[in-house]
Amino acid sequence: MVRRLEMLGGPRKRDGRWRAMTRGPKVVAPRRTVASLGPATLLAVSAFACLSSSNPAGSGPATPAPDGVVPASADAAAPAPAVPGAAGSAPAGADPAGAGAAGADPAGPDPAAAATGPGFAATLGHPPIESVLSAEARAWVEETLAGLSLRERVAQLVMVWMSGGYAPRDDEEFTRIESLVRDDAIGGIVISLGTPLGYAARLNRLQASADVPLLVAADFESGAGFRVSGVYALPNMLEMPGATVLPPAMALGAADDEDDAYSAGRITGIEARALGVHITFSPVLDVNNNPANPIINTRSFGEDPERVAALGAAFIRGAREAGLLATAKHFPGHGDTGTDSHVALPIIPGDRARLDSLELVPFRRAIAEGVDAVMTAHVAAPGILGAGAPPATLSPYFMTDMLRDDLGFDGVLFTDALDMAAIADDYGASEAAIRSLEAGSDVLLMPREPLRAIAAVVGAVRTGRLTAGRIEASVRRVLELKARARLHEGAEVDPDAISRLVGTQWHESFARGVAARSITLVRNEAGAVPLDRRESRSVLSVTFAGQNDLAAGRVFNRELGRAVRVRRARIGLDTHPGVYESLLRRARSADAVIFSAYVRPGAASDSTDLPEEVRDFFDRLDAAGRTPVLVSFGSPYLLNSVPDAETYLIAWGGADASQEAAALALLGAPISGRLPISLPPRHALGEGLTSGESPEAEQGPPLAGGRVRLAREEWPANVGMDGDSLARVDRIIDAAIRDGATPGAVLAVGRGDRVVRLRGYGNLDWASSATLSTDVAATDSSLYDLASLTKVVATTTGVMQLVDRGDLSLDTRIGEHLPEWSEGWKRDVTVRHLLTHQGGLPPFLPFWRTLRGEEAYREAIAALEPDYEPGDDGDPTVYSDIGFMTLGFLIEAIAGQPLDYHLNEFVFRPLGMTETWFEPPRSLYRRTAPTEVDTVYRHRHVHGEVHDENAHALEGVAGHAGLFSSARDLSKFAAWILAAAREGRGLAAADRPPPGPYTRSFSARLDSPSPEVVARFTARAAPASSRALGWDTPSGRSSAGDYFGEDAFGHTGFTGTSFWVDPELDLFVVLLTNRVNPTRDNRKHIALRRAVHDAVATSIRDQAVQPRDPGDAGGPAPSGSDR
Repeated sequence: MVRRLEMLGGPRKRDGRWRAMTRGPKVVAPRRTVASLGPATLLAVSAFACLSSSNPAGSGPATPAPDGVVPASADAAAPAPAVPGAAGSAPAGADPAGAGAAGADPAGPDPAAAATGPGFAATLGHPPIESVLSAEARAWVEETLAGLSLRERVAQLVMVWMSGGYAPRDDEEFTRIESLVRDDAIGGIVISLGTPLGYAARLNRLQASADVPLLVAADFESGAGFRVSGVYALPNMLEMPGATVLPPAMALGAADDEDDAYSAGRITGIEARALGVHITFSPVLDVNNNPANPIINTRSFGEDPERVAALGAAFIRGAREAGLLATAKHFPGHGDTGTDSHVALPIIPGDRARLDSLELVPFRRAIAEGVDAVMTAHVAAPGILGAGAPPATLSPYFMTDMLRDDLGFDGVLFTDALDMAAIADDYGASEAAIRSLEAGSDVLLMPREPLRAIAAVVGAVRTGRLTAGRIEASVRRVLELKARARLHEGAEVDPDAISRLVGTQWHESFARGVAARSITLVRNEAGAVPLDRRESRSVLSVTFAGQNDLAAGRVFNRELGRAVRVRRARIGLDTHPGVYESLLRRARSADAVIFSAYVRPGAASDSTDLPEEVRDFFDRLDAAGRTPVLVSFGSPYLLNSVPDAETYLIAWGGADASQEAAALALLGAPISGRLPISLPPRHALGEGLTSGESPEAEQGPPLAGGRVRLAREEWPANVGMDGDSLARVDRIIDAAIRDGATPGAVLAVGRGDRVVRLRGYGNLDWASSATLSTDVAATDSSLYDLASLTKVVATTTGVMQLVDRGDLSLDTRIGEHLPEWSEGWKRDVTVRHLLTHQGGLPPFLPFWRTLRGEEAYREAIAALEPDYEPGDDGDPTVYSDIGFMTLGFLIEAIAGQPLDYHLNEFVFRPLGMTETWFEPPRSLYRRTAPTEVDTVYRHRHVHGEVHDENAHALEGVAGHAGLFSSARDLSKFAAWILAAAREGRGLAAADRPPPGPYTRSFSARLDSPSPEVVARFTARAAPASSRALGWDTPSGRSSAGDYFGEDAFGHTGFTGTSFWVDPELDLFVVLLTNRVNPTRDNRKHIALRRAVHDAVATSIRDQAVQPRDPGDAGGPAPSGSDR
């Protein structure tokens, strides 16, 4: 299964940072419960990954095993050695090509994600829900039941509402609830809005007061963050994090992936149990086929009953496997209603046949899945029971005849909240409680007056209206439910575990991934998506939201502002008409207008439409030629209000993850969501415009040694290579890891556009290091600090494009674009001089000790005196970071864009390089290889930020270092530049058999630079030097080994990375290591590089491969080179 990532953040500010954003991991569901797996299988399963999904051989863009899980597919032939070398040598100012990462993730490992093997349940904190009770649990149920009086039994059927926020010990409301628990023996609590530690403190205190453990429930429809979300501290809106807010159910419907729904259930379960919640009142299984429904809407998975059923069942499975009881609601269906039952009694249309074919489909599937509970719906069904019949909650036909007898449900039946107007206004607390039990419900949820409800039910038993057996049956079900959640073994939670399990980076990253996959583009008639950032320099972003929705638009506008200049405005139901006049004037001066609507379903909502004033505003914008891009962060049915909207994008919810995903989609991120509902009259179920690449890879047949063949690995014989000979590289790399050359490595080998090796070996960190805490396997999607590969993959490619387009020539003086180079000895230095390391500059200077930011660096470089006279004949050649820093500044000056933004737009994104970043986000630290233990500059193990000190002082983005990438992404780049170099040199295309059954080739190409320019840049620039233009070529004892020819080209990086291409052999090799972990004194990678390249080259069988002429030295090795 694929982790989809997009590097789509906007440009980096001069005085701040623009960061690339992530589409988070796609977490895959095991198809069996953990309890059913054997010991061998347990070793291969992680809490969030399906079997072999994180194999180091790299199964496509597979989800890496979270937080250090080493799956069975990992190459574990030998134990990881102790960390070699010293604790880290000082970066003494001789790091000509370093690059790396930041300190350890302060959040620590995610135990939920890392759990495997026999300790799986203990690490998660809660084993899966027991479908069949143990003898011990059943004995507890019967013993507890026998010890309860009639009144106590009835009280066990009552659950009351409570806030989850902080409360002092003498808080009046909390004291009242504590009394209900201690003195009246109520059975449970429905906990609402609060904070993580507030939940734990309140619930632990109540559980300590209860003779029978309390069943704690919450409406965690969109993850635990639905009720335990982060808060904003007023008045400065300082954000304080909470539990994970997942996109709403309809977003899962738009992504339409059962694995996502499973993972949503599992993450919800892990966080809920850590907080002390045992049952979630979710999933919502209502089939939302009524656009006017004001209360269900995006809470539903959609309008197709089969997809609602499948996604709901997956969520239930995930929740239960994490130890969380699940509830299917609202039976018999609340989707086709036009009234909110919080304020009045809704009516569902149709007869029993319609109900069977539509509303009941998801409930049947949930019951078959083993759902623990069902919640009733306060709806009337006159087409079934006739006019004047009671609501379904109070109807024996629905709750007993249909649900119990016809559908075979034998779990716990909860009423919906009895304080809702649809019930409470007509029946009152006492009668509603009695009638609910008569109908067949087990739990009376949130009666307005709980003590009066208890007394009424006790009285009904004593008068014979209800039997004692009826009460006993419900109490037994409730106690069995508590036993299935193992509450008889202990109900209090460990507050210290909350920070390890709730709101973790892994969970947040998953939420962002689902949000991105759910974005649905319904209309794009004017071609406004993606925004043309060259033409849309100024964007007016108008947010329509409720007065209390303080977070609406914050993240969305922030992310847009990373790429374009955003002018913000906010309107609501109470906006003065004069504000619309002002907005019209501002819209006329803007290049684009975006209208974001936060119209969300919820209690007491009477409409999911836009008000008349907003509709008029849209019409006037159209008349002014400023038709807005309409983005919905809530109800998808806004087209009912503005049917002529030309551009319509749906994000489904307004949480941070959805706001971020919507902004990135407008800026060019791939869009793949499909409508899980219809938008009549123009848009049918399943419609949705797509854009960009959404790569998928499936696993092929297993290989020997526990590795897995990647979907895009070609059979060696199909590209003229000997498989047995090529397999030597596996043994070479394994041996080097055992010898302490590097904690792990990733190798990519390709011929033409086909990859024959794309595999990880070992781990990202040494076993004894605390940076990643556990052994995270190296995979083809692991991110490595490329160090000086930045010079060629990023900066040289950027220069090639400028030359190809005529914006620059090799003989252009640097001073023509950078004024500080226009005087003195620098005035004659050209682009060619800097590309060939002949610009008179020193290799490296420790500017980082005193300088920060581009302006300071440019001034310091301008003040340098020459180390030697610049020349063109290759002598002398002094490898210089400073020259490539300057080339980075040059690209920015000509392009008018920050370097990272420019390269992303014109190089990385066109090639489909979605895992290539400057400054990778913190959410990717788990898959990023740590580099050096820095004892001088940062005083920590560098992890997640650039290793090179000067690049770090330049805010992580520089022309000489700072780029992070994966072997998979670099294979795309290598396939492109290999093809361009061969075409530019006049080499004919290779005649090979069709691709193998599991192969996916990398065929993306850049329009610029042309093959001729590529060939020019990758050929030696002067006889006296091995240097090409930016690139290096093999000479002497090159890192490319002895068999890459003199026409090959490549480069290395100080952190242990290398990239070599041989056009004559139609071959590329990418080798990524983090050999500087923990110290740069480790030099064992030098022999490893040569051995790998020799083994690969000599496995070629379809053409002669000879050793390179040893006399081809290409001049002396340039001073300061990191080769």
